[in-house]
Amino acid sequence: MQEINQNLAEEAGLNITHICLPPDSSEDEIIDEILKINEDTRVHGLALQISESSFSNKVLNALKPEKDVDGVTDINLGRLVRGDAHECYVSPVARAVIELLEKSGYYSK
Repeated sequence: MQEINQNLAEEAGLNITHICLPPDSSEDEIIDEILKINEDTRVHGLALQISESSFSNKVLNALKPEKDVDGVTDINLGRLVRGDAHECYVSPVARAVIELLEKSGYYSK
């Protein structure tokens, strides 16, 4: 999957960097890496690919909402739930579901 993402990004003129932490990285080690990325002005977005056991509120909310391309921070999820999808980053899957609901008439802006 990483290779496909890399190829698509190159075609679109985007630069992707894949950072691999050891599988046994602690919560603090993961957060430290996220905080470094938050401050890197060359990085415009971050997609977390971490184990399910590493998904904690502390880890997810270490990410700046404006760099949260999956829409997993409390701020982005809260905006989405309130119906303010235009004010936050929404994951591609959630965006597709919203569009399907809108087209079917079950959801309106």
